[in-house]
Amino acid sequence: MKKAQDTTDELKFQDFTDSQLLDDVGDDEEGQTITFTNHPSDNEEDGDDTELLSGQKKQHSFWTFEYYQQFFDVDTSQVLWRLLGSFLPKPTTNYLQTQIRPNPDLYGPFWVCATLVFTIAISGDIADYIAYRNDINYPWHAHFSNVTTAGVVIFLYAWLVPAGFYAFLHWRGNHAGYTFLELACLYGYSFTIYIPISLLWTINYDWLRWVLVGVALALSSTVLLMSLWPSVKGEDVKMGIPAMIVVFLLHAALAVGFKLYFFEFASHVPEPTTSALPVTTAAVHDTSVAHGPSLMPTHIPPTPA
Repeated sequence: MKKAQDTTDELKFQDFTDSQLLDDVGDDEEGQTITFTNHPSDNEEDGDDTELLSGQKKQHSFWTFEYYQQFFDVDTSQVLWRLLGSFLPKPTTNYLQTQIRPNPDLYGPFWVCATLVFTIAISGDIADYIAYRNDINYPWHAHFSNVTTAGVVIFLYAWLVPAGFYAFLHWRGNHAGYTFLELACLYGYSFTIYIPISLLWTINYDWLRWVLVGVALALSSTVLLMSLWPSVKGEDVKMGIPAMIVVFLLHAALAVGFKLYFFEFASHVPEPTTSALPVTTAAVHDTSVAHGPSLMPTHIPPTPA
């Protein structure tokens, strides 16, 4: 009976205060230290998960390779569509807003400019050779300086003109929200039409070259002006229209400059030089005309037998 009562006393519930619980835990874990280690990989995985869930890209530093990698993050199909759209204007769509703005890149514009540098310089040499191939007094040689000239002009134009237009938009409030990267991408792709045109400029007909200049300028400038017009249409007429005129004149100056600098000399083909004519009997002066009547008879009668 006593044993059963002792068992019942042991099963009784007892109330403990918070201080007693803390003292018991301290006594049991005395001399032990619990540490929690936060691994960097866990932070990276958590950051990646947060980035995927939020749909936002991680901002990289300006001095890191990842910062510039995002400007070349484009696939082949996007580049091809942007190349075609740069010289095929569509009245109902804006090329910059529909094809460039979702993901502006520098991969396509860089290779378009680099390709144009070599095609226009080499085509100029080929046109020069075709024009003067029959002139023995013209020692033809390759003009390697044309590559440097074309590279400086094309790449400076592709960077300075968008920078100037972006500065103008920033000054006027930039209501369309165009960024410098979008403008640089637009101008870089606008050179696409001049790559095949530069190859056709090797045909030795000056009138055909001017026709090709007009075709390339019309197609490229139409897409360019339609893309830039929303950024200035809210401006005053005295500011918006002149801005578009300046954009067109700069684009026209570039196209005409290509023709005049790299292909104009080929249109002035000198006349082929003629060598000295061989002396013939027809070229001998008539002494009877030049020096009066000849004293020698032209016909000697036969002597009588």
